[in-house]
Amino acid sequence: MTKFHDNFDGTKPFSDSSMNSLLVASTALGWTVPGNDKVKYRAYFGCSSNAEIWVSLNGTAVVPISNTATDTANQEFVVPGMARYVIGGDTLSFISTGTPQIGVSLLEVERTP
Repeated sequence: MTKFHDNFDGTKPFSDSSMNSLLVASTALGWTVPGNDKVKYRAYFGCSSNAEIWVSLNGTAVVPISNTATDTANQEFVVPGMARYVIGGDTLSFISTGTPQIGVSLLEVERTP
């Protein structure tokens, strides 16, 4: 696991814990963050600027229904370069109506005994 250090003028190391996938249209893809609840990561999401991808934390991602406000706790629209905090053992679920590519790179920020 790559440890996160911000001491190289804003640069980050390559991650040795990551996931890359080509999504299937309208089919949720689940991925479990490696490690246990004592390991905390910065999850960096990569995708193209025109990708329409939703990610859900510890749930199943759903595509919003047209012209309806859909209540989706712990689900967000992925934008290129988005970073969020995750814990080992968390599950991330991704969905899109198209077939975009998505990548998640993890950088360890904390490990408790």
